[in-house]
Amino acid sequence: MENWIKIRNHLWIYILCIGSLSGQPISFSSITDGLSQTVSSRNSQMILLGGVLGSGLASQYDQSFQSDVYANGLMPNGLATVGDYWGITGQLLLWGSFLKNDDKHHQLGYALNAFAANGFITYGLKFAVGRERPDQSNTRSFPSGHTSNSFLTATIAHEIYGSKVGVPAYMLACITGLSRIHDNKHYVSDVIFGAALGTAIGKGFGSIYRNKVDTNVMIIPPSKGFRLNLTWAL
Repeated sequence: MENWIKIRNHLWIYILCIGSLSGQPISFSSITDGLSQTVSSRNSQMILLGGVLGSGLASQYDQSFQSDVYANGLMPNGLATVGDYWGITGQLLLWGSFLKNDDKHHQLGYALNAFAANGFITYGLKFAVGRERPDQSNTRSFPSGHTSNSFLTATIAHEIYGSKVGVPAYMLACITGLSRIHDNKHYVSDVIFGAALGTAIGKGFGSIYRNKVDTNVMIIPPSKGFRLNLTWAL
């Protein structure tokens, strides 16, 4: 557990450094705008509602399902290890892919602020709910942070690169969520809501990113005078 805490702390430092170097610092206004879009967007609302309902339903069977998983396992241990590490380090590969892109500033701004918002909400809920983990290691079970992180990574990848990258990323996110159940760190309901939370935040912040990318400003110098042409996607 101490190793995971160190990795998480180093990751937050890395986020801040990348934001500063890219000229896209994490900002309170960007986070609030993204969260506002998340709660007002129809797609994000439906995803969150599905997460709440699915998590509530699954919670009725959490104990019995977890007992069965603890006794029989859910996946090979090697695959579970892949899921554990992907839940924390997957976003590093995503950010690294932006560095050579022409639109890296908008992409990094989208990702950094979305991950900051997801982190604040996930850990805020963990401490507010105070649910004990299946292995009784602490009271920060709900929601699953690995899962919300990995589904946010997948959603951002899909928004920027499309389904060719997004679909494999969602598959890895599913492995991450299942690995947390397999490792006896989370109940099914923790994972379901974590997946919905990460996806909804990615969609909400993604709509702001698309609006920025789809808006183009062109300066056209005619023979006489000056003209500014502003176009945006409808």
